[in-house]
Amino acid sequence: MRIATLAAFATLALAVPAQADCLGDIKDVLNRSMASGPYAMSIDSPELKMTSNVVPPDGFHSTIETGVLDGKAWSNMAGQGWTAMPEAVAAQITATVLDVAAMNDQIKAPECLGNQNVDGRDLKAFKYEMSMMGVDSTNQLFVDPATGLPAIIETKATIGGQTNETKAVYRYDPAITISPPAL
Repeated sequence: MRIATLAAFATLALAVPAQADCLGDIKDVLNRSMASGPYAMSIDSPELKMTSNVVPPDGFHSTIETGVLDGKAWSNMAGQGWTAMPEAVAAQITATVLDVAAMNDQIKAPECLGNQNVDGRDLKAFKYEMSMMGVDSTNQLFVDPATGLPAIIETKATIGGQTNETKAVYRYDPAITISPPAL
């Protein structure tokens, strides 16, 4: 009986640091992505097709025609032309899209999955759950082992009772720039 109890405590003692280390690894990857320099991210799924150019820490432009730069935001809804959005909207978009610290606080149930081959690439794999702004998601983060940066994030999100799956693919490129649109 004592051996079984000791074995159970040993298993718990070994599992907790591994989970804590895994959470730290996930947060480190996400934080590093915001200091990595410019990158492009594309999502292609039945629910969402989007390409974004991101210049951390505070600029991005998306093909969904919403952009933020230096605290200002613009929108081009249905191709009607660019219009400036209120600064409060720009702040909310920035907080939602670029606030890695807020995302880090929402990471739950982290798992280190080891190395996996994804799209012909050997990548470090992690899994975690997150709940932000009423959206619950399960995420798989695939990291380039050479750079320690996100390569792919697959997300299964539940929004309004419907589940959507997206796959974001990252490409890092210092030549990516963002400038305000001509109004």
